[in-house]
Amino acid sequence: MAELLEFEEIHDEDGALRAGFVRAVADALEQEDARNLRKLVRDLHEADVADLIEFLPSDDRVQFILKLGRTFDVEALPELDEAVRDELMEALPNQFISSAVRKLDTDDALYLIEDMDEEDQQEILAKVPKSDRTALARGLEYPEYSAGRLMQTTFVAVPAFWSVGQTIDYMRNEEDLPEDFIEIYVVDPSYHTVGFVPVSLVLRHPRAQQISEIMREHEVLFKVSDEQEDVAYKFEQYHLGSAA
Repeated sequence: MAELLEFEEIHDEDGALRAGFVRAVADALEQEDARNLRKLVRDLHEADVADLIEFLPSDDRVQFILKLGRTFDVEALPELDEAVRDELMEALPNQFISSAVRKLDTDDALYLIEDMDEEDQQEILAKVPKSDRTALARGLEYPEYSAGRLMQTTFVAVPAFWSVGQTIDYMRNEEDLPEDFIEIYVVDPSYHTVGFVPVSLVLRHPRAQQISEIMREHEVLFKVSDEQEDVAYKFEQYHLGSAA
């Protein structure tokens, strides 16, 4: 069994990647040692993988990603600086990019492809499931740096007249839900949000209680046309974890 690398072997006292670790990755690439490369990076957080890609010479970045193959964590791609992202999106095969897009949340997937040529965008979108393709195509219609471009299109919503029990059963049994979520939006018959309920609050109330009795009002609601600077300001100002 391969020996796991300690945090201190990879990071310095400030939490940044050590130069020696980056050199070890570069050496593994030069020697085409895929096994050692996978060992070196397999326990890295996606943000560290993004930093590592940015530290590598431009010529090594694509080789690094392709050499890792299925073990490469595509969650690292949205963490990249825009200039490095654009370079990689131009150099990586569209087949690889479409595979990555299928695994990412809508906002992260849009970040990868938003500045690509329309022809490449269409080729990539043609290879993702129809539901994802529709959401991504709609996202690309919103202005760059707008809330519409930043938003995720997958969320959990329930009607106000549902009970806590119905909501819990829905979360347990419905397959087409986000992998991670902390809030449930409450909607009216027109599918407009009228409030939200934290998941922790749902779990603390009796199954018979109605969602309308425990839901909270939105502190902030955004329009798809709002600029990202305004979104970021309000998230910081009101300590938001998410917003509709």
